[in-house]
Amino acid sequence: MGFFKRKKNSIEKKRLDTTHEIVCLYCFRDFAHDRVMFRALAGLDADGYEARCDVVLDEYRDRFGMGSAGELPVALDPDEFNEVSKSYFRGVLSSLTDDYGNVTTQRICPFCHNSLPQSAGFAPSTVISVVGASQAGKSVYLTSLIHTLKTITPRNFPVFCTPINNEMGRRFKFEYEDPLIEHGMLLDPTQKEKQQEPFIFTFSFADESKPEINIAFFDVAGEGLVDTNYMDIYAAHIRNSGGILFLVDPLQFRAVGRKIRLKNALDLELDYSDEPAEVLSGLVEDYIYKQGGGVSDAPAAVVLTKTDLLEALQNDGEYLSENSRIFTNFTHRQFFNLREFNEINDETEAFISEIDPNFRNALKRRFANLGFFAVSALGTRPESGRVVSFSPVRVDEPFLWILHKLGYIDGNEN
Repeated sequence: MGFFKRKKNSIEKKRLDTTHEIVCLYCFRDFAHDRVMFRALAGLDADGYEARCDVVLDEYRDRFGMGSAGELPVALDPDEFNEVSKSYFRGVLSSLTDDYGNVTTQRICPFCHNSLPQSAGFAPSTVISVVGASQAGKSVYLTSLIHTLKTITPRNFPVFCTPINNEMGRRFKFEYEDPLIEHGMLLDPTQKEKQQEPFIFTFSFADESKPEINIAFFDVAGEGLVDTNYMDIYAAHIRNSGGILFLVDPLQFRAVGRKIRLKNALDLELDYSDEPAEVLSGLVEDYIYKQGGGVSDAPAAVVLTKTDLLEALQNDGEYLSENSRIFTNFTHRQFFNLREFNEINDETEAFISEIDPNFRNALKRRFANLGFFAVSALGTRPESGRVVSFSPVRVDEPFLWILHKLGYIDGNEN
């Protein structure tokens, strides 16, 4: 065994228990800390280090219609350098010295060449999958959720939500937040020909004993799985999800969809090809089971959307009571209120069990850690395709439950 091999083995033995496997929050592939690559020092004009287009990164960006990243410093593979060129911090490979003696600390994903956050390997990287049928309102819900997490939730919890970089912040603001909230424009459903890149946000806590976490929200088009160009990303993101937000549109349940349409005088044809049970099978079952799993233990929040449409059912006494809690907003403060959760969980689960017991039973078989929620991302029905009022109801509750189940916020019965 050579000197460098012995030294590397010695370093590995000294890794701290706090070292985490890295999950790229762009392509969702997982890898060990010493499998990262590095971006060479910017402006280095030396033989073999000239700036160029990164083919791997541009292929990733092209999937999401983002265009080329342009010329960038070259990507460096640590395996092509001897061990003395590598530096470790707290057991994690954190910098590389190039052939000209320059030190770079910019780590990139070995699979898609996107930049990794500074905390990669030192703290968990959590993927939150947002799945559901194409008409379930995922883009609108996700926009409303992130807006709430940035502006409202920090008033009630000592947690702060910021985009992972300026480009991410600008894209979310100008393509999603401003059109929906400032200009009242409904967002188009995510289509398979233009996939939505993950939204990545950093959550930091006032309590410095809690590590900063990076969370990727990935909105998956319900029909997108038929496109083989994206199946690797779908498989990886489901497999590495720390939590799942499963959005369910009440209009897509056969038992109640027609009644909701008629009572709300909705001028639309109902399409039951994306019934919740079918989406569950296609988006989740295939990837949990085919990736070697059985029952998923990731916290799965089943989120009944568009509850503003369900208000028309209150008076018929068949599905919902007049004092139903799903229409009343609730604010969790300082801790996740478990008493309130039990109330909304029981009522929403009972509603879903009444209209589609097979779907409810399938959920129970596939997820060991379930919570049922009901939200209105806008708070009121759109009129003529425009948002007339923005007053979300319970929109952050499912996400806060996932944070609670992952141990990031406390729960309390009071």
